[in-house]
Amino acid sequence: MGPAAQHQHSTNYMDGFDRSLPATAESAAVFRQDFSRWVDTLGASDQRRGDIVLSVYEAVANAAEHAYLGDPRPGTVRVHAHLDAAGTLEVCVVDTGSWKPVTPSRFRGRGLPLMTALSDTSTVTTGPSGTTVRLHWRAAGEHYPP
Repeated sequence: MGPAAQHQHSTNYMDGFDRSLPATAESAAVFRQDFSRWVDTLGASDQRRGDIVLSVYEAVANAAEHAYLGDPRPGTVRVHAHLDAAGTLEVCVVDTGSWKPVTPSRFRGRGLPLMTALSDTSTVTTGPSGTTVRLHWRAAGEHYPP
């Protein structure tokens, strides 16, 4: 079992979700399954769950592909998610790599617009210590009324 799969899994949405994983495509795929199970505990609609999981996976995959480009070993990506008292889900995806813009092409450069389209709000903050992607969904689950 790879490092990304060795975490304890919470099945309680109130516990939040907090994982650190190697910034690799393999770890991102394992993470997606793990995160999807946690999102299932929120009680959101199928559409909302799909939007949340795809957006956060895209942020993790972007970090895995771009943040540590050229580094001999993969860095780390940290994902923290929680519901606040009003039912807003906030997810932060953080890496300590360097922001490396990719030249858009016909088949590339859709990650950030996708995250923006599928979340209620999104921000990307870059700096010398890494990149943080913050994604929010209001009334993300049935546990809190809108």
